[in-house]
Amino acid sequence: MPTRRDFLRVSATGIAAAALVPCGVRAADAPAAPSSAPLDDAAAIRAGLAAAVAKNLEPSATQKPYPGHFCIVSDGRGFGAENTWPGLDSWQMAGAYLLLGRTQLVVDYFKFVRAAQRKDGNIPFAIFSGDEPPSAESLRTYLRRLRYPQDVFTYDPHVAPYRSRKWVGLFHHWIAQANPLGALGTTSHILTAAEIFSFTHDVVWLADNLASLEAAARFLLTRRSENGLISGSGFYLESPPRREWDGVAQCYVAHAWRKFAALCDALGNKAMLAAEFRGAADALAQKFRDTFWRGDHFGEYVHPQRGLVDSHGVSDVNWAAAAFDLATPAQADALWPRMMAATSLWHGDMPTLTVSKPFSYEEWEWWESQEDVGFAHTRGPLYDVAAMGRVWYLEVQACLKRGEKKRVRDSVVKVCRRGLADDGFWFERYHPLQVAKTDATGPKGYCEYPAILARTVLGNPQIFPEAAQR
Repeated sequence: MPTRRDFLRVSATGIAAAALVPCGVRAADAPAAPSSAPLDDAAAIRAGLAAAVAKNLEPSATQKPYPGHFCIVSDGRGFGAENTWPGLDSWQMAGAYLLLGRTQLVVDYFKFVRAAQRKDGNIPFAIFSGDEPPSAESLRTYLRRLRYPQDVFTYDPHVAPYRSRKWVGLFHHWIAQANPLGALGTTSHILTAAEIFSFTHDVVWLADNLASLEAAARFLLTRRSENGLISGSGFYLESPPRREWDGVAQCYVAHAWRKFAALCDALGNKAMLAAEFRGAADALAQKFRDTFWRGDHFGEYVHPQRGLVDSHGVSDVNWAAAAFDLATPAQADALWPRMMAATSLWHGDMPTLTVSKPFSYEEWEWWESQEDVGFAHTRGPLYDVAAMGRVWYLEVQACLKRGEKKRVRDSVVKVCRRGLADDGFWFERYHPLQVAKTDATGPKGYCEYPAILARTVLGNPQIFPEAAQR
């Protein structure tokens, strides 16, 4: 009998036909739909999911430089055919691959990233070939904080036909003082391990990797400032960098510590370690509530001189607080009507913007106003004020927590329709315009939206029965 995986393995040229194929029927068995026929929501979901997998996720899993490698852009060109990005992009994709049955791919990917870990537990947010020194130009620009050869490591998969190679990790952002993304790789490392274990329940694998995970969890402790908050500016934002204590970072780090504590519990002999990090998560959650709560929503970030910044409407911090249980039940009840009323978060029908008032930023928030990085950054100071998959993921998780199934489904339909309008591909960012439209930017074929689309649909068959196994 055909399975869900059979359905997803449609060819890239068969996406339109797959849109009207009933669940469990192969695309080749169905007549091609007329190109002018409008798709209903169920058909759009089937077509969008098929495109996400066949045209984006599967082509990205090349495994060319090492077993487990996948690109974050479907054709490999946007961010490098051999580069690895152990942050939100790859963690989100790893979760999608697990749902698609590619467990070994994800386990091998995790093994490679673990090899890049520093002795202090830090995980890089980017890994490049270390066979040759980087160019002088790159060291003056986006790799200006790369430590070569100090952070070079050698990785040998011990699997034919792969060879031993040198690689180098990037741990510090080119916006040196703000250093956004500083906790991104390490947090994502813990979350990836938690997802692997949730699929495999392999306690031997977990025991073998616990030292790496504990080192990562302890590194995050070193990012705790005197005020009790996690430093490092934007968790997944660079422009503007949300200097210095990003609300999303507080939520994600507390979430990762709780996941690590649960992994310790699963081993059965790490009760003290679990208690330590569960306590750290609870303390961070309380400090977050004390600092960020504004009566009916959470503020965005804490600036070292200006204090809590809360001038851009409601932000992704609220989705994160609700999704990861940093908001108390009473706070979640209070903020939810405010979030549901913020219709501008779906600007131009594309979920989800980082903030509900994207045109309200002031020049002092731009990284250019805070430091001279030594080169001309061409993407502008507000590049991350956009709809992005990483923000949509938080909204989906918060809505699932609140039982907002219709909103989750509506958002999936919008994402599917947008990708299908662009030949089955998605972009990295969708910037709001002054009219009810968005401008797609970043590389075409960026895999973040496809990964979260696959995670949402395949992970919630009760909401998306059209994609369920038959």
